[in-house]
Amino acid sequence: MSLFPIKQGLFSYDVVDHHAILGCPLDATPQEIRKSYLKIAFQLHPDTSKAANEEEQALAAKLFSKFVNPAYEVLSRENDRKEHLLILQQTVSNLASMGQLSFSSTESQQLQGAKQNLELVYRKVVTPLSKGLYEDFKTVFPKIAQVSEYNLIFLMVKGENASARPVFQTSVSSKETVPPVPVVPGRSPQTPPSSVNNSPAEDLSPFEKSLRRAQEHFDRRQYDKAIAELKSALKTDPKNAQAHCLLGMAYLKNNMMTMAKVHIGSAVKLDPNDPKVMVAKKELAKHTSASSSQGGAKSSQGGLFGGLFGGKKK
Repeated sequence: MSLFPIKQGLFSYDVVDHHAILGCPLDATPQEIRKSYLKIAFQLHPDTSKAANEEEQALAAKLFSKFVNPAYEVLSRENDRKEHLLILQQTVSNLASMGQLSFSSTESQQLQGAKQNLELVYRKVVTPLSKGLYEDFKTVFPKIAQVSEYNLIFLMVKGENASARPVFQTSVSSKETVPPVPVVPGRSPQTPPSSVNNSPAEDLSPFEKSLRRAQEHFDRRQYDKAIAELKSALKTDPKNAQAHCLLGMAYLKNNMMTMAKVHIGSAVKLDPNDPKVMVAKKELAKHTSASSSQGGAKSSQGGLFGGLFGGKKK
């Protein structure tokens, strides 16, 4: 991102906002994304560009090859697009724990205050900026930055609206989760029956039950089931460090490194001193190091994860 410095919206948190680069709303369909890309390609191509001089022609070529094409490569593939959206959502979720963000422009404040008609207001403020995004090379970066700010606000308000829905009244924090009593094969449990009955399964909150089921799936190496269980649990308690930790480890076991980094990173931010979180962080670092030494898969979000874990940016 050093070629095109943008310090606004999601870009200011070391995340590449591919939707803002293409001028597409976050809920854009594949057809809308392709349409935006083709329009931008027409505006930046040497034969059709309105570049007034050699300097602008060089900038147009660089924008197209280093900025626009990589964004379309991600958003044109369904799995990559979904993963990218998850990363954006998780980034904004992490920001929410730092306190309320403030924005100066009238449109941003209007979007921030939208509740019932969030999608309508969001499209209303994004659409005018998206038109002719690359027609004026002097304003292209400020416009992209503003679209990214709207994207950040949209995800933030959407997350607030979701959390405002009725949720279970009781849940466990990262330090309150009680691990199951270990049973050694061939030996009866050491805990007296009366002690075990103090916390029967019926007394557990729905969140605790979900977390326990996820742990059971994980222990049986049923990682897909564990992931599904934990994603559902986190809708109830999105700031539970152990749930993020276990979900990150499940993704790690499934060789889904990007999502493993997202959720283990969240666990580290929420409770860095939790023993399980510390172990997960070490496991992630071990896998990341092994992948790097073997020329492992590249990630379009390297800056975000480097910032989370103190690694070197690639």
